[in-house]
Amino acid sequence: MKTAKWFLAVAAVLSIIVPLTLCSCSHSFPYQGSVTGNWSGQLTILARAIPVGGKLSITVDAKGAGSGTVSSSNGGAAPATMTAQVDSNGNLTGTVSFTLAGTTFVSNWQGKITASGNLLSIQGTWTSQHGSGSFSANGNSSK
Repeated sequence: MKTAKWFLAVAAVLSIIVPLTLCSCSHSFPYQGSVTGNWSGQLTILARAIPVGGKLSITVDAKGAGSGTVSSSNGGAAPATMTAQVDSNGNLTGTVSFTLAGTTFVSNWQGKITASGNLLSIQGTWTSQHGSGSFSANGNSSK
């Protein structure tokens, strides 16, 4: 009789655990994918306004970690690497350190990614000690 009760208890527990284990209950990160676009702005160095801008490319993985490249279209700034994080609401925060005329500038980037079907779109702003600007990009989801 004790063995039968034990067997029923184990069967009851397994009937709950096995379906939960087999179902694909995990939700994919809605902002996973790649975007490409443009950035622009202005830096002030030695009281001189210098326009900056160019291309950017950002990839976001399934955990919201973002990485990418930022390059200058006018040749003023060397290509730089972006590191970023995207939260579950699509808010991106990141940093880019780029070099202009031999000086390295650290900039903070903030933006909002939106997803519509398989399309991703991002818009935001960047700021640094010497200037600021904006960026926008579009791409595809890989979720």
